[in-house]
Amino acid sequence: MPVTPFHLLLVDDEVADAELFEEIFREDFPDVVITRALNGQEALDHLARSETDPAVARPQLIVLDLNMPVMNGHDFLQRAKAHATYRSIPVLILSTSSGAQDVQRSYHNFASGYAVKPASYAELQALIQRISEYWRGAVVLPRIEQLTD
Repeated sequence: MPVTPFHLLLVDDEVADAELFEEIFREDFPDVVITRALNGQEALDHLARSETDPAVARPQLIVLDLNMPVMNGHDFLQRAKAHATYRSIPVLILSTSSGAQDVQRSYHNFASGYAVKPASYAELQALIQRISEYWRGAVVLPRIEQLTD
């Protein structure tokens, strides 16, 4: 029986961080398909393409950095959650910032969760394990086709 892929949109301008995140997911969870965007505008563009192009998968989870050029994570989150079609897609903030203002602003703009980027490979691997267990197993997410209603 074929495994249904889980689509994740990773929005992070730090290429090394994104590559490490993707490498860990690829090793431990080969059914996860990761699409990367370098900033919030690229992420919004991807979401818009997913509405019109069947070859572009709508993500089931967005993992979002906050500090990026062009459009930062806070602005992306505010715009995405204001859009009826994207509102149901969970957004997990994964940032180097542990500042109370960033955390509060993220949840105020309807982030689904907030995690601080760990300093070591082993800690990142453990965090990704928990992310996967939670978002791909512990919770019920809307089916892709339900996200368009």
